Amino acid sequence: MRPAILSTLSLRQMRAFAAVARAGSFTAAARQINLTQSAVSMLVQQLEETLGLKLFDRGAVVLLTAAGQQLLPLARRILDDVQQIAEGASDLRSLRTGLLRVVAPQMLACTWVAAVLGEFEQAHPDVGLRVIDAMADEVVSTVRRGEAELGVGPERATGEDVTSTFLMDVPIRVVCSAQHPLAQQHAVSWKKLRDERWVIYSSEFNRHLESLLHAHDSSLSMQTAVEVKYLTTALALVGVGTGLAAVPDYGRLFAPNFDVRFIKLRAPEIRRRYYIYQRRGLVLSPPAEAFAKLLRQRAARSGG
Repeated sequence: MRPAILSTLSLRQMRAFAAVARAGSFTAAARQINLTQSAVSMLVQQLEETLGLKLFDRGAVVLLTAAGQQLLPLARRILDDVQQIAEGASDLRSLRTGLLRVVAPQMLACTWVAAVLGEFEQAHPDVGLRVIDAMADEVVSTVRRGEAELGVGPERATGEDVTSTFLMDVPIRVVCSAQHPLAQQHAVSWKKLRDERWVIYSSEFNRHLESLLHAHDSSLSMQTAVEVKYLTTALALVGVGTGLAAVPDYGRLFAPNFDVRFIKLRAPEIRRRYYIYQRRGLVLSPPAEAFAKLLRQRAARSGG
């Protein structure tokens, strides 16, 4: 079809054409599609002029021409496709369909984020969920590659192609085994931990802690007993007495599993900032937009 024809065809013309063919009358078609008879007649005439074909024999009875009979199924197919697009868009807007793709660090994913996902799934059961539980250092790169639409995690450098929005700050606790002398204390100062050995699960987080401690007291440091990849492994090692760990408060959900205790830290108290990450310049899908809103509501309720 010539580009000039494509640019002048309209859905209103095709709706009028299909309505007249269905009703067998311009007047009846006008009533069906809520237009005047003259408007329907004009739309069909415009379509005929654009196509260079007569679509109807106009007599006592309005009948399709041979050309009209051949083109009517195509027009109906186009109108059906447009209707499906409209219905699909409505389903996306109303969250009756779609896919939510989220990445979060493993421990955050199976505790705090999992709770928000459960709330989201109850509200929008028809939306599919795809959750990537990664290391904290992998959250931004996963969003950058487009494998997840939203990332939730601790503060990280983003570069120019990923944006970060503050979500909450989470207190950091010292974790010890249930048999450790500290286990019965409600709070402990960093000075009392001076001679302890630590299980490190994130070199970036460890550097962050060290810098905060040195800024508070240059004599404070953390002696490494062992370094692991995942926080769950760190908790398991703490549970068997290998050392202590500095862990975000949401990890206390696993305290019974590893027989560990979470204790408040003082002098200084440390909180970790968490962010929502997304690709710069990309509009969030309705599921992602709704989930980001729910994340913020949950953070506000929990005092983050």
